[in-house]
Amino acid sequence: MARAWAVGATASLFAFLLYESARGWASMMGPHLLTPLFLLLSFVGIGTATGHAAVSLTGKPQRAWPAVVVVAVVGAVLIGWGRDAELLRPALGAFPAALGGGACTAVGGWLGLVLPNVHRAAAPVSVLTSLKTVELRVRRASSAAPTGGRHHKQPAPESAEPDILEFGR
Repeated sequence: MARAWAVGATASLFAFLLYESARGWASMMGPHLLTPLFLLLSFVGIGTATGHAAVSLTGKPQRAWPAVVVVAVVGAVLIGWGRDAELLRPALGAFPAALGGGACTAVGGWLGLVLPNVHRAAAPVSVLTSLKTVELRVRRASSAAPTGGRHHKQPAPESAEPDILEFGR
């Protein structure tokens, strides 16, 4: 779980940098609806990336949840009570804005935890390097098989080259 806490802390740093960028953008361009929406959608993305990275490093979603909690709390605090937060949420109070920011980040984090994660599902390198080369060949149609019709597969052409799939070195 220490890895999950570290991922959460790192993601919180990115959330802070994104918040400061959005604050600077709002101070230059004025308070528009685009800036807070951009920030909330970005926090969904930060949450998703955090959950995905934590699952990749810890191996299981059950061990990765602290990363999502950390980044969701930091996102809520930044949007609710961050420096010059009123620029980003002129029409909302601090508490509703914090709930919205934390919720957006948590939803993104939940998506990162539950979406398929190739890095978690992949076999270890030691297993992949020990496998032999596998040759995939084109399946030839037998003479007894039907050779046409709407619902039957057509036989492969005789001149097709086999595809090679190699594991390891």
